Amino acid sequence: MSAAEKNRQALLALFGDDALVSKLSSTRIAVVTPPADTPASATLLARVLVDALARLWPNIDFVGEIADSLLVVGCDAAEAGAAPVDGLKVGWAPPYDIVVSVGGPAPCTSSSHIRVGADGWHMQFGKGAVCGSSINPVGPAFAAGLAAAQVFAQCFASAFEGYGLRALGDWSADVRELFSAPQLELRGLHLQDTYVFGVGAVTHALAWMVEHWPEPISGELHLVDGDAYGDGNGQRYAFMTPGNIGTPKVNAVANRLTAAHPSLVAKPHELGMNDYCQDRGYDRPFFRVIAGLDSEESRRQAGLKDPARAINMWTSGYHIGAGQYVPGDGRGCLVCAYPEPVEAQLDEVTMFHKQTGLFPDVVRELLDSARGLTEAEAQKVALAKGVPIERIIGEPLRSVIPVLCATGKLPLDEAKKAVDVPFAFSSLLSGVAGFIMLLRDVQMGNDSSECWNQHVFKRPSSAMIKVEGRHIRCVRCDAAALARSGS
Repeated sequence: MSAAEKNRQALLALFGDDALVSKLSSTRIAVVTPPADTPASATLLARVLVDALARLWPNIDFVGEIADSLLVVGCDAAEAGAAPVDGLKVGWAPPYDIVVSVGGPAPCTSSSHIRVGADGWHMQFGKGAVCGSSINPVGPAFAAGLAAAQVFAQCFASAFEGYGLRALGDWSADVRELFSAPQLELRGLHLQDTYVFGVGAVTHALAWMVEHWPEPISGELHLVDGDAYGDGNGQRYAFMTPGNIGTPKVNAVANRLTAAHPSLVAKPHELGMNDYCQDRGYDRPFFRVIAGLDSEESRRQAGLKDPARAINMWTSGYHIGAGQYVPGDGRGCLVCAYPEPVEAQLDEVTMFHKQTGLFPDVVRELLDSARGLTEAEAQKVALAKGVPIERIIGEPLRSVIPVLCATGKLPLDEAKKAVDVPFAFSSLLSGVAGFIMLLRDVQMGNDSSECWNQHVFKRPSSAMIKVEGRHIRCVRCDAAALARSGS
């Protein structure tokens, strides 16, 4: 499935139909950077912003001292999703539907305008937003994700009528304050026995943050994912390039991280989470798990691996989030965030079996491995659901569901329960939030369980971070309590 098809599916999931897809190809955007002496934070912000925008919007002009390098970033992002690049250009040619200026004013124009800046941990929007010399990527990346989301919200303003959305306006924030972490510092990190389950869109954003952290990072980081890149991943994988297509995700990310941080041992494991854990052995405890998984069921299974500490990242419709979990003494664990439902509800395997006609054992294997459908499997789904086989052959099972939805073979509400197709800016913000939670866990080391939950089109607030207590129906916490009482 191409990136363009996935963006269409994302519009379908967001608005209930894909009639607005033509808006993507008709909208003209300009990204304006300083004409000279571009500050370091402006370069970071602009690169992340362009990478997110170009995975969705095909017509973008670049203006300023670093315009040529931004064109390269934009073309790489578009081509990673097999999208055309002829609408990406250097130069100022108004009128535009929207102009985004980074760290300064835009040329005189009647177009809608977003002004954004950042420096270190700080970000700014509106009048006076500027960029500074810090090479800390946190503020710039967070600001870039918010700016990309605001571009979307303003361009689709008519579709959002009645949602109560407002532009960010003149606003600034210290990202550390949003995450109740004023103690965070720009210093070296040591990642003790850390395992990343799922190297998908949110993990790619987190990986970019790790890669661009300007201080040394050491330790061991295990990357666990059995999937290879397809051009559909280009729809939202931060800084995925065309050269990645067909290669294992874990290898590409491990190579990038090792190149950036020679003292970090990034180990790729080309297996699904459950297969890897079975091979590793369940008698060896996990110290820290980072969950970058694409379904509640997968995140629940990650929590059941019983890590001492866990970082979670997720997207769901209009909302994004990240959490830090250190279970014990009434504190919630990752499983507490996704308790088993008590109502009579189909489990994930049964739901996919019902939706596709594939046998449950095949469904389980497809979900665990994340591999694409074979010709025989695709033929079975095509015959059962009346969908063209060429639309689904070679696609992972979770990518097949949106196709069935788009062709009218599956109700939209059923598809949304099974899979979420976020936009690049949502995955970006969730991954940046996950990195901040990782910083909290490594630098502060608090024994706390807290989750940050944010509407992607609204102004972030420190009020959105909440303490996560133990859930009354959590099977992991119940088992841990029984084990303690018996010891």
